[in-house]
Amino acid sequence: MNRLLSAFLLLTFASVYFQACTDLKSEPQQATVVKEEKKDWEMDASLANYLSDFERDFENGLNEKRIPGAAVVIVKDGRVVFQKGFGVKEKGKAEPVNEHTVFRLGSVSKGFASVLAGVFVEEGVVSWDEPVNRYLNEFQLNDAEQTGRVQVKHLLSHTTGLPRHAYTNLVEDGLPLERIIPRLKQVPLIAKEGEQIAYQNATYSVIEKVLESQTDTSFNALLHDKLFTPLNMTYSSAAFDSIRYSPNKASPHVYHSRSKGRVPIPISRKYYNAVSSGGINASASDMGQWLLLLTGHYPDIISKETLDTIYEPLATINNRRFSRHWEGVNRSHYGMGWRILDNHGQKVVYHGGYVNGYRSEIAFAPDEGLGICVLINSNSSYPLTVIPDLFEQFRAGTDEEPKSEDRGPE
Repeated sequence: MNRLLSAFLLLTFASVYFQACTDLKSEPQQATVVKEEKKDWEMDASLANYLSDFERDFENGLNEKRIPGAAVVIVKDGRVVFQKGFGVKEKGKAEPVNEHTVFRLGSVSKGFASVLAGVFVEEGVVSWDEPVNRYLNEFQLNDAEQTGRVQVKHLLSHTTGLPRHAYTNLVEDGLPLERIIPRLKQVPLIAKEGEQIAYQNATYSVIEKVLESQTDTSFNALLHDKLFTPLNMTYSSAAFDSIRYSPNKASPHVYHSRSKGRVPIPISRKYYNAVSSGGINASASDMGQWLLLLTGHYPDIISKETLDTIYEPLATINNRRFSRHWEGVNRSHYGMGWRILDNHGQKVVYHGGYVNGYRSEIAFAPDEGLGICVLINSNSSYPLTVIPDLFEQFRAGTDEEPKSEDRGPE
């Protein structure tokens, strides 16, 4: 009798849990989603227990760090299993953050540019290995021969040979890319193409003009037509006025003092002149669909093979600056628009962003269909401290227990 009762309760839990996962998806999906085989009930129970603990611990951490508001989405095996808003949109006001509240993404925008480029690679419009100046005559470097060798993949992997943050100051000053790109010729090079990573914003954003030149369509329109609309990313945009006039947006905050803590500031126009480097706005519910694409569940938009190419390491970072929160991981890599690390056999692709008092972090294990995005309305490393635990919890083949600024996001 006890065994029958236990079996009944387990089946009841599974039914409720799968229905809850389905209900979390805010809108019907317009693209084909690959159906994954259902995992055993024990794994789903483990995931449900983990998510319950995650929610409690995440909210406690926000309170401890005095972060006004946040939104989180988690995907697993082709479905959104968690999405929720925490705290308030603006300190001192009662309006809560929900899963549709819009945040700025900062440099998490870079992944959208590389994936969009991948869509056009599949269509034969551009090639990863084609010299940039064959698409865009205005792109010239200090060395004419190197100009002819720098390819699209070098733009997207920060390996053109230009020094770190070349003309990021001009991006932040609001100059249009049309006025910045011709000035790159004046900058002395520090390395041959493909040999050294030096993080860029202005140079990375050259990809916008490459795609525009080949399609005769604005970069923002391409984002909407090829990604936002087919993914049903209803709340996503790439313009200042879109977030400025959004009725459901989080206000940015910066640290003021010990007594006042973090205080709200106005939304700025910074990086909307270089959208691919830091100008995309989105909600947690939108980022859930984005994570499903990134983990291979929208093959009608972009193939897994092209995604794998985008995630292939092209440059190595031999320090712990971007892996210090991952125990025992001493270096990271950069692909095209994404950082990559080897978490003891588990491939993790990720990126972070900070702009204008907003912080974002996104990470996923493409081989395991696991991903998370954390959005907060202030600058804090707190998201980085909570993300690794999720991947340790579900790292394939492990028997271990899980262990309990304004220079542009990198």
